[in-house]
Amino acid sequence: MRRVQVDEEIVGKFSAKTVFNRTGRTPLLRRGTQIRPSMVGALRRRGIHAIWVTDELFPDLEVQTVVRDETIAVTRRCLDDIFRSAKDSEPPSQAQALRLATALRSMVEDILQNDDVVANVAHLRTWDNYTFEHSVQVALLSVLVGKHLLMTEDQLVRLGTGAILHDIGKVTVPQEILQKPASLTTEEFEIVRQHPRLGWDLVHEGFQNIMPTSSIVVLQHHERLDGSGYPSHLKGDEIYVFSRIVAAADVFDAIRAERNYRMRYAPRKVLQIMQEEAGPKLDASAVQALLEHVAIIPVGEIVRLTNGLLGLVTGLNPGNPLQPLVTVVADDRDEPIGRQELDLRGTPLHVDQVLNDWPPGLVERVRDFQDMRSRS
Repeated sequence: MRRVQVDEEIVGKFSAKTVFNRTGRTPLLRRGTQIRPSMVGALRRRGIHAIWVTDELFPDLEVQTVVRDETIAVTRRCLDDIFRSAKDSEPPSQAQALRLATALRSMVEDILQNDDVVANVAHLRTWDNYTFEHSVQVALLSVLVGKHLLMTEDQLVRLGTGAILHDIGKVTVPQEILQKPASLTTEEFEIVRQHPRLGWDLVHEGFQNIMPTSSIVVLQHHERLDGSGYPSHLKGDEIYVFSRIVAAADVFDAIRAERNYRMRYAPRKVLQIMQEEAGPKLDASAVQALLEHVAIIPVGEIVRLTNGLLGLVTGLNPGNPLQPLVTVVADDRDEPIGRQELDLRGTPLHVDQVLNDWPPGLVERVRDFQDMRSRS
């Protein structure tokens, strides 16, 4: 199975997971359904831009999740409820705050029970509301960092709650700015830069009595260790430790994602940016935890190696973010070569590109090649 964009290219493929609506209650596409043309438009109208499908060349591959689907569904429902209130400039109620904290505790419990050294997290982003999905992703990444920094369960819940709310102030920013398919003007960027204080106003009132640290994270997640951040230009230890972790997770997720105004960065560029930011701007221990324990290139991604070979990531190597286990199926001219399982660790090879799909005609050529070999 692998994650693909919802477009005409998925017609004829089979869904590998049941797709639910945002509340997680109504199935929109059941597992095992062959996708018809009409389903593509229906999914996109519901705001779903990515789904999991069964890969034609690796039909038995299962991608393990760090957090249970039902945990994510409940967390999304709680966050959606709070975001809806925030759009009306209403702070979260105590009941909403408690429900979200309970959902975050379930996420923390799932993560603590997961023994994987390197976590697969790219499977979470499904919806086209970037701020909403980014918030869920940053919460998961932050809790993973906190786990490897040996925080207690209660600390992880408080960290995750602040992380999932970090961008709540953006609900007050005009959508035409947030979804602009180009770089922002100076004036537009200044409007966006107001979101930490706007978020503080909402969260400080709604969460103050049960989780006061959440509002601090919301206010400080764009501060940088060298004082170059905003809104208060804090430096070093002036920035709360939870805020420093969320800042690193925020940057890591943002540069891995495809945006309206740019394609997602290549894996090597992601690694370079995080390494350059660690220390001067971002907390070095948080960055190290992300790079060592979160997959830059998750299992299920189609990749091109630096020598041109083409294959699928089928396993991960701790401490080697650009050198996973890859099952190669084609050469640098996209000609089938038979399956070869490569462990890139300790070799001069690494992943050069991540592709959205197999090159045109490759699946048929690989199948013909396998049939020919089986008959010989």
